[in-house]
Amino acid sequence: MERNPTARLEQVIAAIQRRWGTHALRLLGDAATAPAVPVVPTGFAALDAALGIGGVPRGRLTEMLGTPTSGMTTIALTLIARAQTQGDLAGYVDLSRTFDAEYAAHIGVDLVSLLLVRPSSAADALEIIQALIASGGVGVLVVDALALLQSVPQDARLLEQALRVLPGVLAASPCAVLALTPLPYSPEMARSLAFTGSLLAHAASIRLHIIREAWLPAEQGPPGCHARISVLKHRLAPTKGDAQVLIRFADEVKTWH
Repeated sequence: MERNPTARLEQVIAAIQRRWGTHALRLLGDAATAPAVPVVPTGFAALDAALGIGGVPRGRLTEMLGTPTSGMTTIALTLIARAQTQGDLAGYVDLSRTFDAEYAAHIGVDLVSLLLVRPSSAADALEIIQALIASGGVGVLVVDALALLQSVPQDARLLEQALRVLPGVLAASPCAVLALTPLPYSPEMARSLAFTGSLLAHAASIRLHIIREAWLPAEQGPPGCHARISVLKHRLAPTKGDAQVLIRFADEVKTWH
């Protein structure tokens, strides 16, 4: 049987790029023709620019980490609202039981078309997540807080098994999965949870760390904060540095540079 070395090499390159990203391996002469990564814009221009691809990637898992009041949930809800205006069906898996429908609506989320999932067990949660992704009909799926499953040994085993098959399911789906990981206030504990040993750390294509740097003065209107978003991991493109964003908790969301 005649072999075609060029075709075989192209298959190997494509397989490597699917797993590790297009930046991991490419022909130098093809730099200008690299395929664009399909994304969902976050609603924050500075963050989209820092990601280098224009938003959160479809067909991939993105993890976002932050302490309470860092702005992490507001960013996730803004992403959902932006996706809905573009015609995407969005879902929110509320493992932490903290979803605030009134606040989500204030951010701009269309509650009527939002899929709100509150599973009774880790096994149910993971099966529902996989089913929604595999359906091909969900454009954005926010999971809050998937990392909590790691605290229970049996649930951690189920999560590890699910994360093994998730890349294959996602690869055939238009869904952008955003996992929210709440961090404790203690810097030492935050470093331990955020940067070492996490199952999500290995599975995620992108990891973002949100840090609230300063509250807005009361005289400047509705409450909000300045936040810095650091790209901890990026398999799909070179990072463009940290993003500085202005988050309004009770008004429109804006960006600053």
